[in-house]
Amino acid sequence: MAWRGPHPMLLLVLLATWLALARGESRFEKFQRQHVAPPRTGDQDNRDYCNQMMYRRGMTRLVCKFTNTFIQDNVNNITEVCGRGGTPARGNLRNSNARFALTTCRLLGGLQRPPCYYDEYTSTQHIRIACEKGLPVHYEKSI
Repeated sequence: MAWRGPHPMLLLVLLATWLALARGESRFEKFQRQHVAPPRTGDQDNRDYCNQMMYRRGMTRLVCKFTNTFIQDNVNNITEVCGRGGTPARGNLRNSNARFALTTCRLLGGLQRPPCYYDEYTSTQHIRIACEKGLPVHYEKSI
């Protein structure tokens, strides 16, 4: 018998939105929690970085977030993309003029139930983010 009703991914998105609202986070605060991280130092254990960050930032509580990108810079530099540090893409999206150090965490295996284990990919790229009232509120992608 075929599944009838909302798509399971839609339910996960709704759950994540509800958790953010229940937590009282603004969209900017959620962006910071999910995507802004201090620059990495050479002494950090690469194998555990994503596992620790995803756990600490609350993205493995009920379900394991499949993928997440951390921008390794301070929030002021990232916020500049919403102003002079970026160029319009479409709608409220802006492309960064500068490159940022990025760490992308991808869930290992197919299960999205904790415990969650991640692999990491690092790069230095331009980013595309959504801005509202001069603040970043959504990480779209690296470009």
